[in-house]
Amino acid sequence: MLCPICLQSNKTLVHHFNGALDEPIVEQLQMESPEWQPNLGACTRCIDQAQIEFWSTQEALSPHTTVDGYKILPLPQRLGAHPDYSGKGITICFIDSGFYPHPDIKKRILCIEDLSYSNTSVASIPSSNSWHGTMTSVVGTGDGTASNGVYQGLAASSKLVLLKVADETGRISGENIAKAIQWAIDNRKKFAIRILNLSVTDDWSTSYRINAVDQAIQKATEAGIVVIVAAGNDEHALVKAPANSPHAITIGGLDDHNTLHPVNQSWYPSTFGTTVDGFQKPDLIAPAIWIPAPILPMTQNHEQAGMLFALIKTKNSRYLKAKYSNTATQLGFNPLLVLGKDEDIRKKLADEIGQRKLITPDYQHADGTSFAAPIVSGIVAQMLEADPTLTPQKIKEVLSQTARSLPNLSTERQGAGVVHALNAVKAVTKIAQPRSPIVFF
Repeated sequence: MLCPICLQSNKTLVHHFNGALDEPIVEQLQMESPEWQPNLGACTRCIDQAQIEFWSTQEALSPHTTVDGYKILPLPQRLGAHPDYSGKGITICFIDSGFYPHPDIKKRILCIEDLSYSNTSVASIPSSNSWHGTMTSVVGTGDGTASNGVYQGLAASSKLVLLKVADETGRISGENIAKAIQWAIDNRKKFAIRILNLSVTDDWSTSYRINAVDQAIQKATEAGIVVIVAAGNDEHALVKAPANSPHAITIGGLDDHNTLHPVNQSWYPSTFGTTVDGFQKPDLIAPAIWIPAPILPMTQNHEQAGMLFALIKTKNSRYLKAKYSNTATQLGFNPLLVLGKDEDIRKKLADEIGQRKLITPDYQHADGTSFAAPIVSGIVAQMLEADPTLTPQKIKEVLSQTARSLPNLSTERQGAGVVHALNAVKAVTKIAQPRSPIVFF
């Protein structure tokens, strides 16, 4: 059927609008099509766009940072997340290569454990194994301390348990992943663990019935823990554990092109396909590129990011050249640029910031399904805050039912479609008192 707003074919149209609550959305749709009336219905993309337009007119979107001509938008606003929930009272357990207590999560960490038995530090001094787990945990649960509250995760009030599984060489074995999952099961009551985030992978594509990681995931789900896993970033690869588990919620990649406009969404190439046991993965897709993530503190990258932004913000020409001379060698730049024009130095700095994917001296933008998974973990934390009685099965059902499929993309690649943060939470909220207009589906 045709949507009367965009005149595009859609499987279903939304006809139920909730009176005064949705009046702003109705008004936006009528501005686009004056003849339109709610009883005619509209497609979900047009409704999404109307809601975004309303937020924009109300200045409801947080500030963004502009670098090298593009904007990196905060995740809660980008996903249209429910403003009343942030994972309060919910504990998320991250199993990853390693961690550092970044300022955005430090005060909410309940426990950090090294389950690789490598006897290496997991907290005091960042190591090469610390960056991935630090980024995934901050993407999902960061409170924006290092960005004055701008770059927050969807579960910014949640508690964290962090389990390191990479050995001294950086290798992550299936054995260590399985041990970490079992640790989470054994300690779930002590730390009130409700969600398990796995942005790691095993080496083999085997049946979930014989794979130790998959067997541990099944036990975790049976114990009431929601398991969210990254699908992987190779579209030509086989689906491996833990992404192959029928008990886990596997997240593939979405490219929203760093905008608020649903019509710009496309697939981010990520692992998909049929598992050895005949299950189709992924289950859902979520943003996997242009993700604001922390630069690991006390590293050369962090130090140099500070230098680059200090330089590019220097307005006085003489000071710019003096600062450049003092830092060119450390940054690996040609010191002779000081003999040329200011514009040449500023262009070099802007190009370097863009190439390094820097947003601020403390953040960069990252990509991969490793970061799509914690975004969904954040949504699940909001759902559990709204209704703590939800089971893993019910959460997967709601996420799938409220997802939006991308047109012209096979179900094989996207599962149920793009996660819808707002509608997933609204679907489990018993008393609706939203601050912004919501359409019930």
